[in-house]
Amino acid sequence: MKKCTLALVLAAVLPFAANGYEYDAGNYYTTRPSAKPATTKTVTTSRKTGGYKNTIQNNFYYNQPAARTNSYSSTQRQARSARYQPEYYDNTDRRVTVVDDSYEERSYKRTTKTSQIRKYFLAHPFFQPLKGRFGSVTDLSYGKSDFKLDILNGSVTQVDTVTDPLNPAVVGTTPVTAVNLSGKAETTQLLVKEDFSFGLSDTLAIIGMAQYDKTKVTFKDWSDNSASNSLSDSGLNLFGIGLQSRFVDNNEWIAMASGYYQHQKDTANIFLGELKVGYKIDRTTVYGLGRVWYANLTKGDMYGAYVEENNDWLMLTYKTDVKDIIYAEGGLGIFSVLSKDFTLNGEVIYGYYDWHNQLNVKGAIGWQPGDSFALNLYASTSLYDSAKDQTKKYLEYQTNSTGYYLTEGQYKIKDYNEWKVGAQVIFYF
Repeated sequence: MKKCTLALVLAAVLPFAANGYEYDAGNYYTTRPSAKPATTKTVTTSRKTGGYKNTIQNNFYYNQPAARTNSYSSTQRQARSARYQPEYYDNTDRRVTVVDDSYEERSYKRTTKTSQIRKYFLAHPFFQPLKGRFGSVTDLSYGKSDFKLDILNGSVTQVDTVTDPLNPAVVGTTPVTAVNLSGKAETTQLLVKEDFSFGLSDTLAIIGMAQYDKTKVTFKDWSDNSASNSLSDSGLNLFGIGLQSRFVDNNEWIAMASGYYQHQKDTANIFLGELKVGYKIDRTTVYGLGRVWYANLTKGDMYGAYVEENNDWLMLTYKTDVKDIIYAEGGLGIFSVLSKDFTLNGEVIYGYYDWHNQLNVKGAIGWQPGDSFALNLYASTSLYDSAKDQTKKYLEYQTNSTGYYLTEGQYKIKDYNEWKVGAQVIFYF
């Protein structure tokens, strides 16, 4: 009998990264991190007449007065008398000297100040800490996947007798030709993942990660009114380390490449690569992304949904006779600064997950009241999944008074649904 492995979380949650956006009082935003949360600059201009424009400088946006100067040259009109009257200031803030009923305008300049409140938005998908600084992303999420199924056929093999359980021998096989049984498989997961990063330079960061998860698999709603069965597993099940490089960051473009190694306890060793490229439009970044996972199973040669109870077990396999698994994702996203404290992020992802393909959508809203803390709430759901109508293999191992039996057959997936909600607490120090 083949060994089986429960591989429920092979696609571990990626570190949620961000590039800094800045906000100023003129409702313009920057895309470059600032060493100071606020700056003040002094501008010498002629009379303020408006005409501000959005200027990109050093990869960030800020308010800059328009390049125009309004000054008044001295004009002397013919005076009927040489007797001067006292000076006064009118409500246009111009100094006027009265010469009887004539006047002259004298040029002047004023000094004005504009203030910029810069903010490094931590929920941006291109974030990484600058040199010598730390970032922390704590991700708490709850997800669920389920599908309805029909048992199509099966054959029962007596693999051992009660009298000699230590010497397995096939006794006989009985085919099951007529099966009329349907049910539902459901997997839920509560997950806490910590990504801790340190800036080796302004463009390169190292990341360590650990994950606690509690996963429960349940087979239920059987058409023959059989009782539900479930299996729960919890613990620190994933550890990893990786590098992240924001290797392009200019006035218009931003790009990041990442690579990670992850070990999933008693399941697999995983290597992950990611590339993201974004284009900056005012206070919005539109980006594309690609990810690839390679997983080597450390135990067994099949994976799927598995439940064990009283030494009996049932496994709905997704794939058999396999040692290596490849996942790949590609998609488009948009990140936008809504106001000084709020951001919005959305992604549409199409993924190849070894045995099925899926189209899903994800949305997130971020709140950042200061420079060092942010809260990001997100949700995702599948819009399409190719698992529907696929036929897979199931295995059931049972014991009774006469021996040990293994049932093998096929089951059909009637539909497949998946969703996830979560919150990320982000610190930068």
